[in-house]
Order: sequence, then C-alpha cells, then structure tokens
Amino acid sequence: MKNVLFIVYYFPPMGGSGVQRPLKFVKYLREFGWNPIVLRPEPGIYSHFDDSLERELKKTKVEVISLQPQTPFHVAAGSNQEKYRERKIPDWLAKIVRRFLRLFMFPDNKKGWIEPAYQKAVEIIENRDVDLIFSTAPPFSNHVAAAKISDQTNLPLILDYRDLWLNNHFMDDMFGWQKRRMKKLEEFCLQRTKGVTALDDFMIDDIRSCYPEIDFNGFEVSHGFDPEDFENLEGKATLEYRKGKLNFLYSGLFYEQNQPDILLKALVKAANENALNLEQIHLHFQGGLDVRIQHLVEKLGLSNIVTDYGYVNHEIATANLLEADVLWMISNFDAKHKQIKSGKLFEYIGTGKPILGLLHPGEASRLLEQYGAGFVGNLSTPEKVQSTLETIFEQWEKDQLPEANKEFIALFDRKKLTLKLAKIFDKISSQ
Repeated sequence: MKNVLFIVYYFPPMGGSGVQRPLKFVKYLREFGWNPIVLRPEPGIYSHFDDSLERELKKTKVEVISLQPQTPFHVAAGSNQEKYRERKIPDWLAKIVRRFLRLFMFPDNKKGWIEPAYQKAVEIIENRDVDLIFSTAPPFSNHVAAAKISDQTNLPLILDYRDLWLNNHFMDDMFGWQKRRMKKLEEFCLQRTKGVTALDDFMIDDIRSCYPEIDFNGFEVSHGFDPEDFENLEGKATLEYRKGKLNFLYSGLFYEQNQPDILLKALVKAANENALNLEQIHLHFQGGLDVRIQHLVEKLGLSNIVTDYGYVNHEIATANLLEADVLWMISNFDAKHKQIKSGKLFEYIGTGKPILGLLHPGEASRLLEQYGAGFVGNLSTPEKVQSTLETIFEQWEKDQLPEANKEFIALFDRKKLTLKLAKIFDKISSQ
C-alpha cells in the first residue's frame, strides 16, 4: 500500500464545511490502495468544534500528526490547548480581525502554519516511505507549505481546490498590490504541482486562464455526501417538526453575501397577497442566527414561525435534514462567481429531499435542475423568489412535492469520489 501525506488545516476536532472533504477522503482511501498520513495543526481558537466528526475520525484509525503553529489563533489560545474549546472570538470581532490580517498576511491568516508544516513534513518524509503529497485549500497556506515540501523532497504534489484562489470572491475588494502578491504565490505552487483537483472543470479552466504558461494535469473531483452519515440516526434529531405545516430548514452559517433577508421578506409579501398562509409554515435554522437577523425576524413579525437551534454537530445536523419537508440555501454571488457550489448543496442532495436554492444562474442552479426535486428562486429577478415559494407551498398543500433523481444522487457518493481520487493518485505517482 502506498502512503500519501495529507496537508490539511481544517480537520476534526474542528467543525464546519471545510472539514468534510479531507475527512471523507482519508476515511475511504485505504480501501483503494492508499494509506493517508495526516499533518494538521492543533485547533487553537476556532468558532465551532464537532465531537461527532472527531469520533468518526477516531474510528478510521488514520495516523494524524498534530503541530502547534504560530498563527494569530494559536498565539491567542496560549500554551494550554486543552482549553481551546472555551475560548472563542465573538463574530463581530472575528470579522474585524480577519479584515485587518488580510492586509499583512499572505496568502491568508494561517501563514504561521506554513513553516512548522514544512519542517515536520520533511522530517516525516525522511523517516517514512511517502509516495505523494496532497494539499487541500483553503486556507491556501496549505498549498504554499505543500509546494515547499515538494520542492525540497522531489515528491509529486497534488493541489486540491475547494475554492478558487486568485479569482476567489474574497479577493474582489483587495488592492492591486495584494492581488499581484497572491498571484506570485499561486504561481509558485502551480509550478511545483503534478496535478490539480477541483470541484469541477469550470474551476480548472479558470486556474488555467490565470496561468496559461503553466502546464498541469487537471482533474474534477466533486463535493459529495457520505451515505453512512444517514445511517443509525434514530433519536438523534433535535428539529421540532410542526405537524400540518410546511417545514423549511436552513443548515449552516450566514455570511456577508448570503443572508436570509430575501426569503423572509418574500414570505411576508406572499402572505400579504394571500398567496400563502404563514400559519402553515415553519422556518428552522441550524447554525445560528446573529443579532441582526434575529431583529429582522422580529421586525417582520415572524418570531412565532422561526426556530433557531444554534450550532449543532454534524450528526445532529444530518438527522435534522431528514426531518424537514424542504431544505433551502442561498448563494448570492454574481455571474463572475457562477461556479461556486456550496458543500451544503451536496449534503442536501444526499437526503433526497426537495431543495430550494436562492441562486443566480450558474453551476449550483444547473445541479438543482438535474436533481429532479429542486426549486430555483432566481436572485437576478427578486419576484421569482416569491413566486417560487408560492409554487412550493401550492405543491405541498396538494401533496405533490417532487421526488429526486436517485441515479443523479448516486453520482456524489463520497466513497465513489474517493475511488476517483485514488485513481488520480495512481496516475500521478507512476509518472
């Protein structure tokens, strides 16, 4: 069996969407001839920890090597990492800190992870039989560390993109000098890679267009869902299902570009026009609503139809998905970022439940159309959001909500996607 060194930052006990992809890869890789050795940082200060993902990792018995890097989040946590779970930055302060650090830290605020990861990885490779290096990003500090490791050891490197780097939407408000520096760092990494994996061909083409002079192998490996996550969930759900009502569930956090305002206001407008009855609807949120959203809910008079469960671990979150009538998401990015597909969408797809996507035309809306049980509220035409909600309500009243395409769902099985990744490892390591 060959060994692959995984360079990761977001990994259990951390929670959140960025953890899922590397965790599921290492869970299944050994079934396809590759033994993962995971190099990760100690968590430091972090927003959410997930005990269910930590238990899942322990069951895999994968070798995990942890380091104490010098990122701001680790310096602030101090030397006693046992208390990291108790020390969290408030959301408002975290936003200010992130914006400030972006001015000085490249490629990101995890820069203090690069050198410790590099030194430890070289030590591992000197003492172990490692065949390949795999890095997943963001954070893109992972890619910089991995490129340095590959440069030093001459081992083949694969860079995995969960998001774009240079053309990431977070880069839109950066100064020109910042973007030029970012481009040099990404160029440094791509010049040293044997292959790039990304969520779709659109992302690979975007990377190629930014660096036409660099030749690399590009491979599409989509996000997905793990069927095992939907097993043995009896009694795990915390969602308080309202019988006789249409139960919507949003899972995850809201970000600056993606807020629930348009859905909340569209529901109120539709109710005022007698197109639907708010007394027959309930909105569930897991992930946490900030103070601004809570005030908006109250202002719109929706407090009696909204339940906020706060942050829940992945196991409970998955169980709750299966309880709802309709799952919904929002991705309010313009045409420039039409390739963005949230990992949340694939977890939703795994349930087979009806899905409402508040989206601009792009990759995510295309997937929902193929899914068979998808509804797209086109954000480019706000009145379409209201009419889509009215359609869902009407179909629910008639017990005619659509069923999903099972063959399409099966395309995103994490185990099948890991087999695809293993074949890429085979190809790159044999060159």
